[in-house]
Amino acid sequence: MSPPRPSSLLSRVHRGDVIAAVLLFFAGASLLALGSYERFGIEVPDRVRYVPLLLVCTGVVLRRARPGVTLALGVLGFGTEFAIGFSLAVVFVFTDNLYSYARYGSRRGLAIMMPAVVAVVLAVGVYVAVTDGRAASVISSLAIAALVTASPVFTGVIVRQAHERAMLEAERAEQTARLADVRRREAVLRERTLMARELHDTVANYLSAIALQSTALQARKDLDAETMRTSVAAIRSSSVEGLAELRRIIGLLRAAENGTGEGEELASFRLDQVPELVERMRAVGLKVDFTTEGPVRALPGEVELTAYRVVQEALTNVLKYGSDAAVAIRYGDDRVTVEVANAVRPGTDLVPSGGAGLVGMTERVRLLGGKVRAGPEGRRWRVHAEIPTGGPDDLAPPAEPPARRFPNLIPR
Repeated sequence: MSPPRPSSLLSRVHRGDVIAAVLLFFAGASLLALGSYERFGIEVPDRVRYVPLLLVCTGVVLRRARPGVTLALGVLGFGTEFAIGFSLAVVFVFTDNLYSYARYGSRRGLAIMMPAVVAVVLAVGVYVAVTDGRAASVISSLAIAALVTASPVFTGVIVRQAHERAMLEAERAEQTARLADVRRREAVLRERTLMARELHDTVANYLSAIALQSTALQARKDLDAETMRTSVAAIRSSSVEGLAELRRIIGLLRAAENGTGEGEELASFRLDQVPELVERMRAVGLKVDFTTEGPVRALPGEVELTAYRVVQEALTNVLKYGSDAAVAIRYGDDRVTVEVANAVRPGTDLVPSGGAGLVGMTERVRLLGGKVRAGPEGRRWRVHAEIPTGGPDDLAPPAEPPARRFPNLIPR
């Protein structure tokens, strides 16, 4: 792709500057035609007096496209006027040339220009003081020189600084708006991620139970009517429980959106409920060993919930694909370690899975600054998670465990 061509001078000239220059030239020419000028210095024909006016007005045309050229034309025109006599029109337009360079010119040139105009004003005062000597003449000459040279320059500097501050504020406001949009998107993404984890950890578990129960019904051809009714009732119970969980989560989302659900959490499971979870798995025929090491203590709520979810997800996967699980919870000084190991049943594919459980489990642990490993070790599958506890000052009081029912599965 070819680089962009530099824009031409005419394309950078503003139409308003051209119109202003034309109007100023005709107004100044009218004053010159009426004889509004002072004769001194070099005597020239009247038509030559239009040359300085043309120079300074040309500077008006280029004041934003070429500020340096504008200043040069203005100095040249004003110097010519100074040599042949003063015209009010030329002096007036020359002040615009000075202002334009102070407003649009380079910073380096402006740093030279400001002390230069101050020096010019002082030089005029010294010249009048030497040639005239009267205080009134010196003061009036200093005022006129300052009005013609210093005033437009310092006015241009003030306007330039105000414009730059306004640009900085506009840029800061735009950056703030972009940052707010990024934060809003991040908040939405966090909420979606949280909902994905919660839906998987709650509703998906019930759906997995339904799938396993249905598969067992299809596989068993020798079930009597009573066992069949019990199994169907268990499937219905799982469906009702899953639907209730889904409604609860949707209700919490709507309450948070309306500002009425502040402070309510999606779940409040704790490690002291892990034995109950283990018993539920044993009730459906899964062999589970459970041990704890270290002094059992209350941990921050997020740590308790994350550790519980790790055990829950690991045992759910054992129920789908493995057998003979061993759950171990180790309480350390600054972290709690959760480990679930199980044998893998080869060729087991009863319930489809997209791996979202492992992803959600890893996200939960890493959000708390912990680390998790999940994968095969020999003939066993092992999940190992280490979760920082934050120290004894961050402990949270035990929460009241929510009432839950685990649907009965078909006896094996």
